[in-house]
Amino acid sequence: METVSPIYNEILNYYNRLCENIPLYPLLSEQDYDNAVAILNALLDAGGANENNPLARLVDALGVFIGDYENQHPFFLNKVVPCNSVKSKT
Repeated sequence: METVSPIYNEILNYYNRLCENIPLYPLLSEQDYDNAVAILNALLDAGGANENNPLARLVDALGVFIGDYENQHPFFLNKVVPCNSVKSKT
């Protein structure tokens, strides 16, 4: 039987606590996706778009899961909400 290193349990605890607030796992539903996008936007607003910011790696990781969801659900991106400010001038 394999023994588990004590550091494994510590890492798992940190990861689980982090995932309570940031979905760092494959997104399975539209609700997961919407939540992830909202969190990504907040991280970007907090400076995560700057590659020198400590949040940048977290932004990159979350972006991978969002991108994977979008690639698996292309119909989701085709939802266009009409905007009254964009009108044809004919």
